[in-house]
Amino acid sequence: MGTTMGKNGGHFLDALPSQATLHVVMLGLDSAGKTTALYRLKFDQYLNTVPTIGFNCEKIQGTAGRAKGIHFLIWDVGGQEKLRPLWRSYTRCTDGILFVVDSVDVERMEEAKMELLRMAKCPDNQQFCISFGTSPNTPTDFGRPSSVSEWQRWKHPCADNLCRKL
Repeated sequence: MGTTMGKNGGHFLDALPSQATLHVVMLGLDSAGKTTALYRLKFDQYLNTVPTIGFNCEKIQGTAGRAKGIHFLIWDVGGQEKLRPLWRSYTRCTDGILFVVDSVDVERMEEAKMELLRMAKCPDNQQFCISFGTSPNTPTDFGRPSSVSEWQRWKHPCADNLCRKL
């Protein structure tokens, strides 16, 4: 489970500009943990959240590693079935997509897979890599290897595995 990609094995963050704000859309099924992850990144703590009807948007500055100093404008878009057709509107003109999967919701893995593949096939989403992350049921569940290995079998060819604690 590496975080490298590309023909030369370079890290995906090596290609990011250090001064620009990057627009990232966070998608996934409802109750996957997108809003929890967003506010964990923003406030460095876990907050109680409610289902997202529409979207949440936060500007976050990378504070560690290769992301240090890079500004990200992250759009957390609701994942209810009735909102999924609208995802395409949020992914146009974006710099990246982060697809969040609930690592313990085994019953919905196939549904998540179908939505990820549908999004990856969209011509508007071919210019950048789609990454995915697993969300925790509890903070200690983040990135359970058994769930991640299941995803490794069918993820988008250029997807980067972001299964590490946020």
